Amino acid sequence: MLSMILMVFLASLAGVFLLGLNSRVMRDEKVAAAAAISWFITISQFALTWAVLNAQLSPVAYILSAGAGGSIGITISHYFYIWADKNEFLGGKK
Repeated sequence: MLSMILMVFLASLAGVFLLGLNSRVMRDEKVAAAAAISWFITISQFALTWAVLNAQLSPVAYILSAGAGGSIGITISHYFYIWADKNEFLGGKK
């Protein structure tokens, strides 16, 4: 059960991180980076769907693990984008 809680947590973290990152990337019209990130969003959504279907978690365990992952993911996304933009990691300055 702990491994499935971790799977839901990580899949949610990755998905929300990538969605937040892609939002900022698209805002800055870095289309190539956004297209690449979209593939990883698809993979993370598949992983989350698989985990939900196979985890057999209670609704409370699912909500807590997915919510914690998402909260951490969006926070990391914000600070990662600031770093990546400053270092021209995602296709140059806006």
